[in-house]
Amino acid sequence: MTTEQRLLNAAKDLIQEHGLINFSMSDVPRACGLSRACCYQNFRDKNEILAALCIEEVQANIKAIQEQRFSDLIGTFSMVLRPLIFNHLKDKDRLALDHVFAELLALIHGLPEKNEFLFLKRGFEFIELERTQIKANIT
Repeated sequence: MTTEQRLLNAAKDLIQEHGLINFSMSDVPRACGLSRACCYQNFRDKNEILAALCIEEVQANIKAIQEQRFSDLIGTFSMVLRPLIFNHLKDKDRLALDHVFAELLALIHGLPEKNEFLFLKRGFEFIELERTQIKANIT
């Protein structure tokens, strides 16, 4: 496992255990036995860690849809954190997160019009609206 992945796993565990409000960047390297310098070599700040967690989750969801493992879809970070952190990201991170979200949204729009997917589709329609509004406010 890479150092970056160890840090992300530690961050994920800390957020799930203590909540986002109590999440501190300085706790992340300590939780996985690494130095603070090592953490800052991989992530500039807390928002960059949160963006990486969102991207990782969205990519897992893309793979789950492609493999038709719909029960594996999750929204822990991408649904909750994306709107909160998007405006605070550097352009590079904002573009990366927006790109994977666009790919996920296209896959969700392509799902059949079955009852089992309606809630998912409506939820992502809301996210698409929010995403479009944020992009309009940035430009």
